[in-house]
Amino acid sequence: MAPRRKSTNTAVKTRSEKRAKPGLTHESIVAAAMAVIERDGYKNLTMRKLGKELGVNPMSVYYHIPNKMALTDALVEVIMSSIDLTLDDPGKKPEERAVNAAYIYRDALLAHPTLIAAVASRGPRTPSSLRPVEVLISIFVDAGMEINDAYVSMNALATFVRGYVAREVSSKPGFQQTGEQTQTARPARPLPAEEFPNLVKVDTNSECCGLEAIFDRGTRALIRGLLETYVKNKEA
Repeated sequence: MAPRRKSTNTAVKTRSEKRAKPGLTHESIVAAAMAVIERDGYKNLTMRKLGKELGVNPMSVYYHIPNKMALTDALVEVIMSSIDLTLDDPGKKPEERAVNAAYIYRDALLAHPTLIAAVASRGPRTPSSLRPVEVLISIFVDAGMEINDAYVSMNALATFVRGYVAREVSSKPGFQQTGEQTQTARPARPLPAEEFPNLVKVDTNSECCGLEAIFDRGTRALIRGLLETYVKNKEA
C-alpha cells in the first residue's frame, strides 16, 4: 500500500500559523519598535531587529505591518493621536491659536522623544495622524490666508517645532540616542571679542536666552511673520 500523502489543509494551516503568531498584534509591534528605537535609534530600526525584539520570525511582522514605511506611519500616529484637538479655541486671535497649537505639538513630541526622527523622516500620512494638521491649516485659513499659503505656514511652523524639540531633548542631562544626537556647539574656551563681538555680548545664562524663552519668542516671531506675509489687508 502506498504511503498516504500529507493533507494540503494541514500545510496551509501551518503556513498560516507561521504568518500570524498568537499574541502578535499591531499594538505590540509598535511598542517593540519604540523599544528598538529607544535603544538603537530610528535609523537602525529594521524588521529583522523588530522580529528579534518580539521573539518571532521577521516574516510574522509583515503579516500585520507590510513594510518599514507602514511601521513609521504607525509610530507617527502614536504622537499625533495624543494631540488633544479640543484645546483649540476658535474664539481667540489666530496668533494665539497658532502659538497654542505649537505648544501642544511640542508637548506631544516631548512625551515621545525617541520618535521625533520618525516624524521628521516621513511625517503624518494616515487619517488619524492628519487630523491635527487639518486643525492647524484651518487656523491659518481662518486668519485670512489662501489655502496654499496656509499649507506652507503649517509646514514651516511644524518644522520649527520639531527642530527645536530635537535640540531641547538632546540638551537634557542623560539623554542618549545612538546616531541621532544633536548637540549645540559650545566654545572650548572664551572667544576673542575682536573676532566674535556679538557672541561675546550674549549672556547665555539670562532669562531671555533659556530654551523655554527661545522657543516662545521664536514661535511667536515665526507666526507673526507668516501672518504678516500671507494675510493681505485683513486683521490677524
